[in-house]
Amino acid sequence: MNPMRKVCGLLPLALIVASAQTDEVQKLREQIAAQQKQLDGLRAALDSAQSAIDTQKKELDRLIAVKAGPAPAGTQTAFVNPPAKPPAGPETGEKPQAPAPLSFRIGSAEFTPGGFMDFSNAWRSTNIGSGVATSFSGIPLSNTAAGRTQEFRSSAMNSRITLTIAEKATPNTLVTGYLEGDFYGNNAGNVYVVSNSSTFRMRHFWANVEHGKWEVLGGQTWTLLTPNRAGTSQVSSNVFVGLGEDSNYMVGLVWGRPGQLRVTYHPNKHWSIATAIENSQQYVTPATMLPAWAATQVDNGSVPTAPNVRPDIVAKVAYDTQVSGRAVHFELAGFSRQFRVSPALDTYSNAQGLGGSVGANVEIWKNFRLMTTGFYSSGGGREIAGLGPDLVIGPNGAISPVHSMAGIAGFEYAPNPAMTFFGYYSGSYFNRNYMLVSPGNYLGYGYPGSSSSANRDFQEPMFGYYYTFWKNPRIGALQFIGQYSYVMRSPWWVAPGTAWDAHAHMAFGSLRFTLP
Repeated sequence: MNPMRKVCGLLPLALIVASAQTDEVQKLREQIAAQQKQLDGLRAALDSAQSAIDTQKKELDRLIAVKAGPAPAGTQTAFVNPPAKPPAGPETGEKPQAPAPLSFRIGSAEFTPGGFMDFSNAWRSTNIGSGVATSFSGIPLSNTAAGRTQEFRSSAMNSRITLTIAEKATPNTLVTGYLEGDFYGNNAGNVYVVSNSSTFRMRHFWANVEHGKWEVLGGQTWTLLTPNRAGTSQVSSNVFVGLGEDSNYMVGLVWGRPGQLRVTYHPNKHWSIATAIENSQQYVTPATMLPAWAATQVDNGSVPTAPNVRPDIVAKVAYDTQVSGRAVHFELAGFSRQFRVSPALDTYSNAQGLGGSVGANVEIWKNFRLMTTGFYSSGGGREIAGLGPDLVIGPNGAISPVHSMAGIAGFEYAPNPAMTFFGYYSGSYFNRNYMLVSPGNYLGYGYPGSSSSANRDFQEPMFGYYYTFWKNPRIGALQFIGQYSYVMRSPWWVAPGTAWDAHAHMAFGSLRFTLP
């Protein structure tokens, strides 16, 4: 065949193949363009997602700067699983945990409700006449009817309700408000008969502003004299009041919840320095004999309108660190208060009350802590749960502060997240202080023939156990709390031939559901 004819015969076929290849290339190009468009869309979506993540991260950074909310007293994190480190806060230089799942926002403020529901049962070998909060000064002598009879109480009064409101006012300023209450208000005398309608009362109500290394707090919360677990924080999980179920804590604990204005400075993550002006109250016990004219000038437990010259001044310095990964806390605190009475027109008597305390909380090994506190004062009996007087008054109006002291030594151990064991020994002592007015007549505290409620000392060993049935970070925790205590009360004087002391065995059992 002629080669030229062969080429001419194959040319249409080549053109068809070339056209087909051109169409295929065009399709490939279109597919590549479509895939590129999809990739561009995915890239834009990823960029949008990353932007959203960055926005959420900034919001999370803002939120985690907000404290998760002060735990109500008796719900320290050690209950469920004691932390190996001090609780988070400015004192530790670490970020606290994110807010609880129950948190919600109104505007830019974060609202976090909390608290716990507590079904409490208390048995005592003597009839002290109190609920879950033991009236230590009311422990009866063994030769009385109350000292020979027992008491058993079941109640939900110890349940707590809390609300934390937090807002980042500026990048360096955090404002936090906190409210906490329980149901130990002014209950009717027949509250246990039918309705059991316990009254809500305020425990804490304060606002705190953090700016850089400074904090300013105003409201009602723990006195600076209350021992801390970490720093000088008012947050209940950072305060040491023991893990017991008794909501009057221990006979050797220095505590109170006065109105106050507090300023705190954190020079670094280890040191905290705080000072406060706190509500003062010239206090004597009902067992303190006073001149008749002084009855309304001091508070004997029923005169809340007693005059006061100035607020109490309280200061504390705390040091927190870690040794081999174990938390260590030391603190030193002190107070000053002024007493004044007026026995006659244009006549005044003044005296100063002074006192101080030391404390330590040391993690010996993982989740095993030892703690100790010591307190001594001239005029600070009110700080020891009001078990002793601040002062006595002479017939001419001379004021003499009463010396008092208190202390605690104990341990807390959580071998695993479900169990916590604790034990403490606490005690307090109040010196006698009186003067002879005439034969057989005295003024003051602890004099011969005084009331058997003029207490010389209290002692209390306590042991307890927590068991967590389950814990869900989004739902809460269900726990059993058991406690045994033996309290001894020794008066300065009792009638000849009668018992010289008062004592009570106490057992507590509680089923508690804590909100997350």
